Amino acid sequence: MNQQEEMKKNLLEEIDGYLMNFVYVKDLMKVKEHMEKLKSKMDNKAPHFALITQCALIDSYMLCLMRLYDKSEKAKTIPNLIEKCKKNLQLFPSPHDVSIKIAEFEKKLSDDEYIAHAIQILRLRRDQYYAHNDKKYFGKRIENDESYLPNYCIWSLRDFTEELLSYFWSQLSNKKCRETKYDNDLNNLFI
Repeated sequence: MNQQEEMKKNLLEEIDGYLMNFVYVKDLMKVKEHMEKLKSKMDNKAPHFALITQCALIDSYMLCLMRLYDKSEKAKTIPNLIEKCKKNLQLFPSPHDVSIKIAEFEKKLSDDEYIAHAIQILRLRRDQYYAHNDKKYFGKRIENDESYLPNYCIWSLRDFTEELLSYFWSQLSNKKCRETKYDNDLNNLFI
């Protein structure tokens, strides 16, 4: 294996790592959405469990998204992956096409109001109360939180992330991309 093949293999493995994290986010979201569909059954049988579980699912996928869109230049983040791919265009079969697509991704990342808002709020929340207990938002003061993040912004960020990771994967591999595993087995609890 020559150096370029080794670099391509390493980049593909890195993208696969992003995909593992992202598929986990999508699975968490699918479980939460399924719980919402079963809300009446869950509220009748175990309302507190349902509420706690939904909150835990939201916290979990929010933390995963926070990590994927962290502002650190050293972390494995989506913006850093874009930069890495931009610097390694020679690893792709069609560097010119990938360069054009990267420009589209960068434009969408900066110009799409839903995506930009989602990233801004995720970073804000991470700094205020996910990463540490900021005294301004501690305990009952959490009510001071004004970082509203509508679901449609999260969905836009999710869809963008999926498009980007799937694109890079498909440019470097003919293997099938990772897929979600959740198959609505929550139904089994209500049989």
